[in-house]
Amino acid sequence: MVVVVLVALPLATANAKWLAKETPMLPFGVYFQGLQGSVVLSLTLDKSGHVTGTSVLRSSGHPALDELARDAALNWRLSPDSVLPSDISKGRVELITFKNPTPPKQILPDARPYWAQLR
Repeated sequence: MVVVVLVALPLATANAKWLAKETPMLPFGVYFQGLQGSVVLSLTLDKSGHVTGTSVLRSSGHPALDELARDAALNWRLSPDSVLPSDISKGRVELITFKNPTPPKQILPDARPYWAQLR
């Protein structure tokens, strides 16, 4: 099981009412690699609360996790009454943390996945 923690960073987001904020789903390959990390995103919104753009302010160190976070955030929607003028012009900062408390077990003892053998 993979745990993804969504945290709002600035104080302005403390009262934000998200209408749609689904947790990013991890593809099996990403889960199997046991990737973990935190991504800090800047989200620009329109007046209706739809996320119109994302940019990575701080990478998790894994491009796959960064991309998953950006793709998930594009489907989020904030309540229009929670949208601040700065959300439209500068953006809203959000933290997404990917944790893997139960990493997958090796299929064969001492087996190395193919991506580790390529190095």
